[in-house]
Amino acid sequence: MVRGREVIEALARRFPQLHVAPAEDSQEAYRMAALRGVAPQDARLDHFHTTGEDELRVVETPAGPVEVVFLKDRADFETFLQIIGHKAQPVPIARTVGAITYRGLADWGKVAAAHMRYVASGGDDWGSEFLRLAKDPVAFRTELAVISEGPYSNVPVEDTPYDADEWVRVSREIRLHHECAHVVCRRTMPADVLPVWDEVTADVTGLLFATGQYDAALAARFLGVTANGFAGGRLSEYLDEAQSARIDAVAAEVHAALQQIENTAGPVEAADPFGFLLRLKESPLVAY
Repeated sequence: MVRGREVIEALARRFPQLHVAPAEDSQEAYRMAALRGVAPQDARLDHFHTTGEDELRVVETPAGPVEVVFLKDRADFETFLQIIGHKAQPVPIARTVGAITYRGLADWGKVAAAHMRYVASGGDDWGSEFLRLAKDPVAFRTELAVISEGPYSNVPVEDTPYDADEWVRVSREIRLHHECAHVVCRRTMPADVLPVWDEVTADVTGLLFATGQYDAALAARFLGVTANGFAGGRLSEYLDEAQSARIDAVAAEVHAALQQIENTAGPVEAADPFGFLLRLKESPLVAY
């Protein structure tokens, strides 16, 4: 695990575009860094504040390790997303975005390591070797989950059974393992995508890891679902136009599914959240 300022510094050695501060005129510097691995001549990282609680860690899952970045400072999280996800453009990041997983990132740290191994083995034509290795879609690519601080699903502490400090801790763990759940599902069943069910089951995983139990009432608050319909929450973000037109009926159906999950999430499931996730994915309780 890496902590503190070293998180951004370590990542910038692999993703040199992190040296490029978001700005309207940053396209060329971004392109050179992201696509060629060439950091700006005046490479700096002072557009990141960083904190001692920032972390770069690896979470072990049934689908392999997941690399996770935690940035406590909201401004740092938004800057990171602007650089990595929006090519260093200063676009606004919605407050509802608290985590994201990037797939297929060009990792210049992997390139450097491969180059060192090649030279050490006596190789003398790195250009040709690079092109050969680059044909492998994962050789120089990385999957990276990035999470931020803040109340999970923007749910205020007053709507939870926790005090303020505990809700911060619980939110972080839910968010971390929610993202890992998505990675597990995409790696093990890439064609099996039901947006609402994916969110429901990822919340199950997050809650079990964070609290040791599944709280259907809290999960319902995350999504904004009740037995009588939609009450405002994340559910609306995952529906198509036709589903949105009947959102109250969809919400009631999802609410019933959450209750059913709570009835089956006992000690065995709490001891193996990822295993429970994969079993839930095999038999969806909602078709969205």
